[in-house]
Amino acid sequence: MKKLLLIASLTLSASAQARLDLAQLREAARSRDLPSIAKMADSSAGEPLEMYPRYYWLSTQISSASESDAQSFLKNYDNSPLAERFRGEWLKELGRRKSWGSFETEYAKVDNPSNELVCLRAQAGLANNERGPLLEAKALWFSSKPQAEACNPVFDALFNSNDLDKADAWARIRIALSGNRTELARQLAPRVGFPAEFGVKHINAVAASPDKQLNKLSLATPAGRELAIYALGRIARTSPDRAASLLSDLEEQLPAKDKAYAWQQIGLVAAKKQHERASNWLSKGDGQGMESEDRAWAIRAALRFSDWNTALARIEALPAKEQQESSWMYWKARILKGQNKTLEANQLWASTAENHDFYGLLSREELGNSIASANVSYKASSEEIKQVRALPGVQRALALIDQDWRIEAIREWNWAMRGLSDQQLLAASELALKQNWFDRAIYSAERTKQLHDFSLRYLTPYRELIEPAAKNEGLDPAWVYGLMRQESRFISNARSGVGAGGLMQIMPATAKWIAAKMGNKHFNTAEVHDISTNVTFGTFYLRYIWEQLDDNQILATAGYNAGPGRARAWQGKQTLDGVIYIETIPFDETRDYVKKVMANAIHYAHAFSGQGMPLKQRLANINAKAGSAEAP
Repeated sequence: MKKLLLIASLTLSASAQARLDLAQLREAARSRDLPSIAKMADSSAGEPLEMYPRYYWLSTQISSASESDAQSFLKNYDNSPLAERFRGEWLKELGRRKSWGSFETEYAKVDNPSNELVCLRAQAGLANNERGPLLEAKALWFSSKPQAEACNPVFDALFNSNDLDKADAWARIRIALSGNRTELARQLAPRVGFPAEFGVKHINAVAASPDKQLNKLSLATPAGRELAIYALGRIARTSPDRAASLLSDLEEQLPAKDKAYAWQQIGLVAAKKQHERASNWLSKGDGQGMESEDRAWAIRAALRFSDWNTALARIEALPAKEQQESSWMYWKARILKGQNKTLEANQLWASTAENHDFYGLLSREELGNSIASANVSYKASSEEIKQVRALPGVQRALALIDQDWRIEAIREWNWAMRGLSDQQLLAASELALKQNWFDRAIYSAERTKQLHDFSLRYLTPYRELIEPAAKNEGLDPAWVYGLMRQESRFISNARSGVGAGGLMQIMPATAKWIAAKMGNKHFNTAEVHDISTNVTFGTFYLRYIWEQLDDNQILATAGYNAGPGRARAWQGKQTLDGVIYIETIPFDETRDYVKKVMANAIHYAHAFSGQGMPLKQRLANINAKAGSAEAP
């Protein structure tokens, strides 16, 4: 195979002064135009982005690439995100070639191997009669998702050696069904003897009409019981009470462990629906097979209805690592304080109060401390900024963002930040700010451990537009900035996967609705990316939601992210503590979003005035859902 000469020789040629055109490179890679890629690789020698055409030259023809070419690239561009990307591709190719010696050497350099690479490592172990890599891959079996094809011979070997058995096969079928992956459950049927219940038509019928099919299932067989539990879980998604009633009628026919698991499944579905009996149903389970997320929902189910003793018991039953999460430390402390165990509570809050996030701020206030002074403790010098700018990864990131290769630019920037000191991180943040690259300025400033500059963590670009727009709508500018920081990190042309755009991430349909409400008859959806228009529309819409949702910032923040109808649906039948409302939001994204926006607002309020409303005060109680009777 013809080698790319400049992989070995990086001498700056006379033509290397030309700037690499990334759009041309992408098109050449898409069309597999190897001569053009090779020409760009030659002409870009000495440029910051010289590795990019070399990467595409190799990656495009990886199945015929020589080991010497691959190794030259990995050696010359080591410690870069592109080298790491190519290493992953090259390892898969080495696995396809069964070049296990070379595979083992390169695999040792991977920090966080994918599941596919772990399975290929196990295959290498099988070829060398090593059991260690095979046993390391065993945990991959217990997944609700299909694994890479490379894992199939590994799983076969584990079953042949009895390291996995029929009980483990049933366990994975149960996991697959709990994740509603009926096709995977059907594919696993050969591992348990091809039960007739797992035929395509039968399993699809249970998925489509669980209530109707439940009575047709035989609970005398393992397959029938698994499908019955699956059916009950499906019914619970529509009516937890109906599922619980059906299980009560069937539970005498179920073995104890299956019965406990069925109650657990109904309880978990009900917890995410904020059902008042969810915690009781979960108590009928035995906790077997629960993942971290399930354990969290068991705690939330108790918190939602102020069952403090059960919530505390479930927190204390968590694995040690999960007990150290700031959320559960905060809640444990709060419960202990309610039990007049103030000293123990304060000790827990003190351990989380060092953080600047939602729970850290709440913990400080519980201890009687306001937000710590956000005065600049370190300001990077021009020389430090110059030194950071000279880092190869930073040079590549700036060159990439200059041609709007945003994803690749972010990867290069983030990689370049690894291992930097606090001083260097703040210098990098200043550099990004000078480039108006606001999201990377925030990213770098947030990574510091001891030295901080909160003016970089909580940037206020476009203040001459945002603050007047917020005040014009009667909104707290700190809250608007907190929301905008979470929505877009101040990327004016940001576009989400679902089509939301601009600083305040407005959906096209929402933008049209806003324009109509504002009397703008000539609005074009492209205008949503205009900074002034986006801010005007976004603050108008936030004010509308806020007014619709009891002038409550928590509800309005949740409504901005998930829709006002959902925010309203998540209200309880009784007045609800604001922090509990947030903690029990069913959507992971929205729950995290609301916590971050509310914490951001505190930092912005402090930046604007040196003080501001305490977080606990900002987290006002949530009124009972309209039409609900208050408890006496």
